[in-house]
Amino acid sequence: MDNADQDSSVNQQTGLLRGSIPELGKSPVHLLSAIVALASDKLWDVMLLDMAKAMALPDKIRFFLLAGLLLLLLTTISAGLTQMWVEKDDAGMALAKGLAMGILAGLPYSFGTTELGLIFIGWSGINELQKLNK
Repeated sequence: MDNADQDSSVNQQTGLLRGSIPELGKSPVHLLSAIVALASDKLWDVMLLDMAKAMALPDKIRFFLLAGLLLLLLTTISAGLTQMWVEKDDAGMALAKGLAMGILAGLPYSFGTTELGLIFIGWSGINELQKLNK
């Protein structure tokens, strides 16, 4: 038996075809919610930290608090509405998921370039691809 025959027999036994997307459990957040949170979080890397460099310490503290609260509010609302309208979650669950994403986006460090941000995007993206294959 050559390698090609062994590979095809293993694939038939496991039910996994080459090029198919592996089955993965449902992501806790919709892909659009994850993208909204990561995009607003990217502001910390791109703009907000550089804007605060020239400020005095009291102004810097006030700026970080206001920017963090604004990002928390905007991300919570947009991610929550996405969860409610697109993912069809009930209002309480959508608010909880939106608030969790808003907290991550509102903290003054980048969450989007870490492994956690990539996991959210990857997991949600694989779920969307699985929907397309069905």
